[in-house]
Amino acid sequence: MKRHNRAALAVAALALVIPVSGCASLLSPHQTAEYHYNGGDGAWGTVGDVEVRGLMLIMDESGKGPAQLFFTLINKGDSTAKVSVEVAGTSVTESVKAGDTFVQDPKSPATSSKDVVTVDKLKAEPGDLVDVTVKVGGEEKTIEAQLLTDTLPYYEEYVPSESPSNVPSEDAASTEGTAAANG
Repeated sequence: MKRHNRAALAVAALALVIPVSGCASLLSPHQTAEYHYNGGDGAWGTVGDVEVRGLMLIMDESGKGPAQLFFTLINKGDSTAKVSVEVAGTSVTESVKAGDTFVQDPKSPATSSKDVVTVDKLKAEPGDLVDVTVKVGGEEKTIEAQLLTDTLPYYEEYVPSESPSNVPSEDAASTEGTAAANG
């Protein structure tokens, strides 16, 4: 190979290496330092001085029953915040003192409320994103939370049960009739 062909080949190789190596700068610490990882289940957002974390809904995998609403509110402000969380016509309002955290998860040891928040009129399929409106004072933000199911074993205990019916089912009536005939 001639000397000028080798030189041209070396210049071409160098011309390819320089731009490719520049791509590594996309992952530099200066650029990734602004990324905030949300380590945990559920959506998150900030409304005014209040951070909303772990915002999610869980229902049974059929998608026919009600869903249970979960969230955590962290007040980073200097005064008590009145926070309203609304989804599909169900609304919850809580007062969170400055520097305090409110946890809406009845089974959590850190819970602030033992009440289950059930959303009955949810028009969404499992896996859909559902609009949840969070209001703090005069500020309002819509956060999309995923509708999860009990497909994963650790969500099974969080599926809300249907309200018990006052009318016995046909199975219950036939069982009672059989018991009365046998007894």
